[in-house]
Amino acid sequence: MDFELKGKKALVTGASGNLGSAIATALAMQGVSVGLFCGSPNFLEPTKRLAQRLSCLDFVDALALHGDVRSEDSLNDSVAAFLARFGQLDILVNNAGIFTSSSQEDLPEEDWDAVMDINVKGIWRMCRLSLPHLIQSRGTVVNICSINAFRPGFGGTAHYDASKGAVAAYTRSLAAEYAPYGIRVNAVAPGLIDAVRLRDEAPDLVARYENRAALKRLVAPEDIAHVVAFLASDASRAMTGEIVAADCGYGMM
Repeated sequence: MDFELKGKKALVTGASGNLGSAIATALAMQGVSVGLFCGSPNFLEPTKRLAQRLSCLDFVDALALHGDVRSEDSLNDSVAAFLARFGQLDILVNNAGIFTSSSQEDLPEEDWDAVMDINVKGIWRMCRLSLPHLIQSRGTVVNICSINAFRPGFGGTAHYDASKGAVAAYTRSLAAEYAPYGIRVNAVAPGLIDAVRLRDEAPDLVARYENRAALKRLVAPEDIAHVVAFLASDASRAMTGEIVAADCGYGMM
């Protein structure tokens, strides 16, 4: 499907991970120029290499930036650099996030704070900086939520689940508030995303998820990336305030 995204400018946070790089690649394959925000300086070089590869595509420019969603100053500098390069912002993808697991009686308060700061407040920071530019372009926001917002995990994830529940609520409220400006705000709620490290370190979790999911598999990063591209495009122009589950049927079983 041609999503008619060619010439758009997108900013993707958390672009150094498997999901963020898949999202940036899917958008670039549709002709979108992308700013790849990398939260850790340790992953900036691989992110730069991805930006170089994407820049080889027709009609596409790509730029890697260090943008820490915990720091207002870092984000101000990164957004300014993005706008200096691209001139406009049409699509914001809030993908940056962290996951930790612990029983709640053993959870350090700093872990709770870190999850909330990045997963929830980081999205608010990005939206607050980006919305004036999205108003100008009548752009779109796509937040990365989680199926855990609606269906608890297998234990030890109450703090993470709470953060993603907040993302779902924020998505709907932001959509209602900015609809008069022509801005659409939606979210994708992935299930458990496939990764070599996950299979190596948590094979029992992988097996439990695959056994429960209707499609009997984990979610590929590309699966989520394609949904993001759809929500960012005019193909979804009648959708706002929606949380789209992409979990291989885990939530319906």
